[in-house]
Amino acid sequence: MRTGSTNAVVGFCLLLAVPAAASSDNTFNVAEARKAIVFIRRITPGHEVALGSGFLTSTDGLIYTSRHVIEPKDRTARGTIMLVGVPSRGDPDDLDWFQASVVYSAPEDENLDFAILKIAARPEYGTFPALPLSYDKLELGAGVAVIGYPYIRENEAVLSFNKGSISSTRVRFSGKSYYQTDAAVNQGNSGGPLLNGRGEAVGIITLKELNAENVGFALYLSEIRSAADRAERGAGDVRPPPGPIDPRRLELPITIAPRAANWHLVQGHVRDEGKQLVIDNLGAPFWLTSRAALPENFQIVVSCALEHLQGGQKIGPEQRKNLRRLYLRFGTAATDVSIEKGGGYLLLSSHASTTLYRGSKLLKGVATGNPKAALFTLSVTKMGREIEVAMDGKVLFSCQDDAPLSVRRPFSIGGHLSRLHLGDVTVIDLDKVPRSPADGPPRPEE
Repeated sequence: MRTGSTNAVVGFCLLLAVPAAASSDNTFNVAEARKAIVFIRRITPGHEVALGSGFLTSTDGLIYTSRHVIEPKDRTARGTIMLVGVPSRGDPDDLDWFQASVVYSAPEDENLDFAILKIAARPEYGTFPALPLSYDKLELGAGVAVIGYPYIRENEAVLSFNKGSISSTRVRFSGKSYYQTDAAVNQGNSGGPLLNGRGEAVGIITLKELNAENVGFALYLSEIRSAADRAERGAGDVRPPPGPIDPRRLELPITIAPRAANWHLVQGHVRDEGKQLVIDNLGAPFWLTSRAALPENFQIVVSCALEHLQGGQKIGPEQRKNLRRLYLRFGTAATDVSIEKGGGYLLLSSHASTTLYRGSKLLKGVATGNPKAALFTLSVTKMGREIEVAMDGKVLFSCQDDAPLSVRRPFSIGGHLSRLHLGDVTVIDLDKVPRSPADGPPRPEE
């Protein structure tokens, strides 16, 4: 898998295998195999786009891939959308795009890096190409080939092909069996098939050894057989939107870019610094208000950093308990009232704690504060009566308000005794996005 950052990311590959006796390039059957290799783009609001691969296993659109391709590392993230590119019949270098739904994602405690997606086509499009499956074991030294979508440049899908061999027929990780191969591995190709010379999938590439060159691993297909059989029996109940679609017309959650014009500055001073807005008020309270109202069920994802800023104020003993304050207020029409007041819900994150209030009533709090001068992500999720607060993907707490306030109003972000470096702020309408594995089972009120 590849994320859209410049940081080093674990690389992965898709493998095509042939028996050791087969040496001709023709035995890899590349022309047919490539038709079923798909390119996956995972779009998680408030996070970088991730790229991966998979392969079609049925003519009605079932796709095998790796769990980490479809699930963000931040398990608190909501609103993930999967786009799948299928090689076009007219030119396989062009892709037809489909929006995928999750049929199955292996539980994390099973140490099985496996998932199934499903896509659907309109009747005039016809059926999908599919790879046959085989559970025959490959021999040591068997020829293999790497075919898939390595990362070339941002958001560009380029199919590539490389050859190698099976260097170990079984390596065990977390109780699961893998093939080891010296075939070249590339970033952006997680979740693809290991094929034999007949064009049958015999494994799934799920990881690469970080401390060794030219060493990759493929999960035995037999390791996922029972899970896949169980999941596929319920696949008929999963109904993704039919395609192909135009990805440019896909309705995505709103991201408020860090530009002063995107906010209403109520109190304080703000300046644009490229990828961040810098807001303060010489130590006094400050806040910005959004120009649009929140949906009733939402997740807000805030990327930011904080500095302590005292200004000319004297700080008393009580104030010292909550320095470097960040506020997020929602569910009130009193957006011009000081950020520390005004009713509604108020989330306060300081250097020492994070707490949630409804008006003057404390709903929940923990002794975990925000990091000093370091970029972090704060998310608040409201679904029905429940409100969840997370920082950098870790849930700090959740609480329930049995008589929740209406939140269909603009929200405010600000601080006190601090300077705020504000990046992207993403607002996800949870009633408009497909459910992802991280969301868990539907709640009764949903």
